[in-house]
Amino acid sequence: MMIGGKRMASSTDFILKTVAPSDMSDEAKDAFKALVISAGEVNAQTLPALVEAAVALVMLYDGDKLFGTAAVKRPHDSHRRDYFRKAKVGASADSYLLELGWIVVHLDYRGQHLASKLIGAALEGAGGSKGIYATTKNDKMLGPLAKFGFVVQGEPFPSSLDNTVNLTLFARSST
Repeated sequence: MMIGGKRMASSTDFILKTVAPSDMSDEAKDAFKALVISAGEVNAQTLPALVEAAVALVMLYDGDKLFGTAAVKRPHDSHRRDYFRKAKVGASADSYLLELGWIVVHLDYRGQHLASKLIGAALEGAGGSKGIYATTKNDKMLGPLAKFGFVVQGEPFPSSLDNTVNLTLFARSST
């Protein structure tokens, strides 16, 4: 497959792994964190502890190269409640205790609908849990999130990492 003049492996050549943090080597965790940080949408200081507390981590490889990540994580209560409050749906925050996030696909691999594979694997790794929320600033994530039952909640709000960018809150029913 050719993308941007480069030969790319097809998605059938990729290796998808879903694991609990306790089942990962330190090297694999470091690679996971590095790719997530490279996307520029996380606090690098809080990421290590959140990775350790995650329910499921998903990694997508092309051979030995990690190029995609996703997770179902346990956010801090204050973070979760703050996001729901900012979206003006604060009363429902405690119905969504888990967060789908860290969905990253390296630029060289985009355009192959890999976000859906990552989301599906993360949700499966979490046992199909309901009561999960997600946030995104990327309109291209609207379709994949909707495909898995996520619905927009409240109003978009400024990101705490870059207040010139709005986040949209999505939730997957807890019932």
